[in-house]
Amino acid sequence: MGERWVLADPGSLANGRQLQLDPAEGRHVTTVLRLGPGDDIVLTDGRGTLATAVIEETGKRGVAVSITRVTHVPKTSPGIGVALGVLHSQAMDWAVAKAVETGAERFIPVLTARSQGSAAVARRRLGHWRRVARQAIKQCHRAWEMSVEDPLGVGELISSVPPGSGLVADREGRVAWELEAGPGTVLLVGPEGGLTGTELTTLDRAGWRRLTLGPHVLRAETAVATGTAMLSLAAAWKG
Repeated sequence: MGERWVLADPGSLANGRQLQLDPAEGRHVTTVLRLGPGDDIVLTDGRGTLATAVIEETGKRGVAVSITRVTHVPKTSPGIGVALGVLHSQAMDWAVAKAVETGAERFIPVLTARSQGSAAVARRRLGHWRRVARQAIKQCHRAWEMSVEDPLGVGELISSVPPGSGLVADREGRVAWELEAGPGTVLLVGPEGGLTGTELTTLDRAGWRRLTLGPHVLRAETAVATGTAMLSLAAAWKG
């Protein structure tokens, strides 16, 4: 069986330390992973620190572990960012998790004309999306969690991205290797129904280039996973 990853609080990992897991993580260890005393796990704080640990105790008092080795994974920055027109809750959650798995460093909810939710709704959901992103690092074994940023309008997004670094997912766009997207690239995916003509014109005038994700019409959350994977692989091949 492969490594089993568990979340730990930032700053809590140190060689030789005995640690009580967060109750939710403890339940995950015992009921989902079905682990017990003597089993090994990997703890991650989402800030680049990893620790191998041995489970010492499970029971009513929770799960206690002993840390045997701590390592730190340097952050390679800047990475790929993905911006998504806000979707309904399940689709948005799926998009956030898949952006983590496919290598995005940043996730920016965008308030577009066709977003499925108001600015107030997006702000209320922000904490939830951040929890989804943090949980997803266990699945894909990432040492650094993806940042989920405050919601922005299209104009605010344009202003926040360095010139030449913005891409828009568009079926009629160019392929990734022709665009030569570099570090710090941000890919914008429209919501269900897409971006409006006015929004696309604004992005074109700001120098945002269009990236094709293939010949088929994709759901917005699928486009996030596909586009992020394309750009992450392109960056890895160039590196």
